[in-house]
Amino acid sequence: MNKFSHIELDEKKLSEKTLKYILKNQNTCLGSSLFLNILDPRINYGDLNNHIDFLKERLSHLQFTVDYDTVEFENNIDRYQVLVLDDLGRTMDKSEILTPILFEKESFSKEIFWQNQEEETAYQKISNFSCFEDRVVNEKKFYHIMLNAPFYNVKGWILFYQALLDLKFPEFSEKIVSGKIIIKYRPFKDKYFLGIETDYQSCKNNFRRGWWEAPEYKLIIFEKIDGKKINRVVTFEKFVHPHFDSPIFDFYSYYGSMTTRHISERERILGDDGTTKELLGDGAVRIYNTEIYSDDFKRHAYFYYDMLYHTTKEYMKFIEDSFEP
Repeated sequence: MNKFSHIELDEKKLSEKTLKYILKNQNTCLGSSLFLNILDPRINYGDLNNHIDFLKERLSHLQFTVDYDTVEFENNIDRYQVLVLDDLGRTMDKSEILTPILFEKESFSKEIFWQNQEEETAYQKISNFSCFEDRVVNEKKFYHIMLNAPFYNVKGWILFYQALLDLKFPEFSEKIVSGKIIIKYRPFKDKYFLGIETDYQSCKNNFRRGWWEAPEYKLIIFEKIDGKKINRVVTFEKFVHPHFDSPIFDFYSYYGSMTTRHISERERILGDDGTTKELLGDGAVRIYNTEIYSDDFKRHAYFYYDMLYHTTKEYMKFIEDSFEP
């Protein structure tokens, strides 16, 4: 337990709240998040009310660390592994075989989720953008340029992320923009406010390298001074529930699961991610994406924000209970 400034963070209390959340949501579309860190995806547990001691142990490895007014966490929970012996008797880590099982569980949760017509309608309203952009380059530079493929529509994705944050966290209805930093916030306690902060810069940089990732959000408790000036009281370096980090497949892993193909027990290759080329003549090449996975990617991001909301809702309640003005 760490105590500083106006807040006292008790890992045991968060564990107790998380246990209640797990038992409440075990048979809903939220349940797939339990298998990323807490449950073994190879086991059919049945009613989790029969596994209370096991769950308590799995939730007992979290530790908050505090540096003045900044909060970080470390979850030392043991990760599930698949260890085998090779032909020479050496131990090999084959935990990658768990990924398809996790992917299947998450896909089933998504099937349930998308049966909700309200979610489908909301998705259609904000997802009308192209995931990728074209590039026209000199043929001699083709292979160098392809190092950063696929070429994401950076502006389109950032606007989509902003729309998802507005949609899934509607209570954070006020906004402060200071330079590149954007803070969506709501009233918290007394004179203090709770805000979700990002500058989207790391996200933009990753897009330009051909990497699809979620924005890096922070959670902050602050008081207003005037206009755009604020006094930060507490900064949580990562806006995610410590026991559900990440709440679903992170974007990089999901992209890999969609585009990587196993050709044998020992080999896997990058399959078709939709990036292709068209020769235009005069040494020019058009690089474009067929958008074969675009709807899948956008729906995954939408589901991510929904799961982020449901899991962090419990976390923010814990923070509010822990904060004393």
